[in-house]
Amino acid sequence: MTTGAARRGSFAALVPLREQPARDPITRTLHPDRDHEPPAPVPGRSRRTIRERRRREESAAGGRTRRVVFWVLLAALCAGTVALRAWHQASAYELFMDEIQYADVGNSFAAGHGPELFGEPFFLHPPLLFALFGLFIDQPVDHMTVPFVLGLRPIELGFAAANVLLVVGVARRVVGPWAALLAGLVYALDPFVVRFDSRLMLEAPMMFGTLAGILALLVAVDQPSRRARFAWLAVGGLAWGIAITTKSTAALITAFPLLIMIVTSWGLRRKEAVGVLAIQCSVYATYVVWVLATGNIGPWFEQTIAGTLRAIGILKQTGFNSGHAPSFVDRLLVQGVWFFPSYLLIGVACTYASYLLFIGWRSLRVTREDRGAHGRRTRGAHALRGDGDDLGLLTCWLAGVLGAIVYTFGLGEVEEQTFYLLAVPSTVVVAMLLTQMASWQGAGRTALTVVVTLVLTSSAIIWFTLRTARDDTYLQLVEYMYANIDVQNEVAVGEHTAQFVLPGFGIHELTSVDDARATFSRYAVVSTELSELGLAPASPELVDELARRYTLVFTAHGRTAGDLRLYDLNQPLDGTPPVAPGPPR
Repeated sequence: MTTGAARRGSFAALVPLREQPARDPITRTLHPDRDHEPPAPVPGRSRRTIRERRRREESAAGGRTRRVVFWVLLAALCAGTVALRAWHQASAYELFMDEIQYADVGNSFAAGHGPELFGEPFFLHPPLLFALFGLFIDQPVDHMTVPFVLGLRPIELGFAAANVLLVVGVARRVVGPWAALLAGLVYALDPFVVRFDSRLMLEAPMMFGTLAGILALLVAVDQPSRRARFAWLAVGGLAWGIAITTKSTAALITAFPLLIMIVTSWGLRRKEAVGVLAIQCSVYATYVVWVLATGNIGPWFEQTIAGTLRAIGILKQTGFNSGHAPSFVDRLLVQGVWFFPSYLLIGVACTYASYLLFIGWRSLRVTREDRGAHGRRTRGAHALRGDGDDLGLLTCWLAGVLGAIVYTFGLGEVEEQTFYLLAVPSTVVVAMLLTQMASWQGAGRTALTVVVTLVLTSSAIIWFTLRTARDDTYLQLVEYMYANIDVQNEVAVGEHTAQFVLPGFGIHELTSVDDARATFSRYAVVSTELSELGLAPASPELVDELARRYTLVFTAHGRTAGDLRLYDLNQPLDGTPPVAPGPPR
């Protein structure tokens, strides 16, 4: 079996390890004892890479047809990824409060005001993506509305399409084409990933820069010339800089892996890792210079420092580690019915990535034989020998991802979206795992096929269930209120989202009936699910009190908000005086 054969074959026999050549990077990491000295270079071919020779062998063996099939399937996978997220995108997932804020900052850019949130400077997140949102807004609005925010969600589809291509591209650097396509299919169907890709969130755009950066670095380590290598390294640093100027959290899974490379000299040479980190930091520094030039250094410093302190865990105001947050385990169990394939894949991927780190560390080290006369690696040694720096680089990246998530989970501001940083890299790890497991015979291979089929089938079933059920209670609420209620009325809201999407109404926070009485609020809005989870100012006891004492005029049910209820406080059920007996303002 030739070297190139490791990248051919069907899923039924992806890469039998016992047949793989010793220089195959997957085999070399999983079985370092098989890592023999490389053959002497062929005269006249010293600048050709191992990957180039594989391409020639594949072409001679009819690889052109396989490549055409691969690209056709990849195009279909990309189109399917977009379709899976576009179908019922507005109604399948409840409006998230962060979406309203991001839409408002984008609206501010469209109006020419720069990064502002409801009229105030906003630098909690870098403005790169919000400026992009502004390009899709033809006519800025004075106030946020639910239809306006939902109308911006399709922007995320472009990032989903790009990300599935990048996932396949990253996986393809270390595994065969069919395993890489399978990694893309896992990304396309993963319920946890689909939920974030379908909303106006920062995670998918941030991951675009992250994946583009790691792919550029993987290409760089395969280059035979110093100029090409440095050019791709610069592209990688630029992409990772774009990632952190999209959302600062990206630094956890980009800068941390580079620090590992600087310390260990795995994947990249130390100077190269320092250079990539410098380019990444220079991109962010450009953003800081822009802040200085616009005279916003004060708000930037205050909000950025506060965000950094939360990220490292000194301040715990939000997230599962904060004092008032619901239990992480309870939340996991509640959402398990919808995201268990995602949880399973994340767990398996983390375990396997840890296994790779444990058994493969010696194969990633730079030995004395790899160095020149002065203790430095010779120019082009990585590419000429094909010595697995692509896998070393990928392993360092995964180590950085795992380390960052472990720290964040234990000490930092861990939130649900934090695990998006782990879910997407896990798809690449799954491709590596399947590549090794494909060597199993008989019952083992059958079990593997069954498990993969069940995971993908369950993900598809969950997708269909979520997409065919409505989870848009806020859209239904505002449609009812503007059609049936005078906007001159005061409204007490016992959750956090409605206050931003009811322009014209007088809005007040609701923590008790006395609050509503003091503000002359005629109507009250509460969410049963958010109150039960402790994510709303109205307590479950207040929700029960309103149900006993006042007339329910509207309710909408969804997975996220539970029952979103609207009560008329001027129509008591127990004979007590109405809360707002006076005329509306």
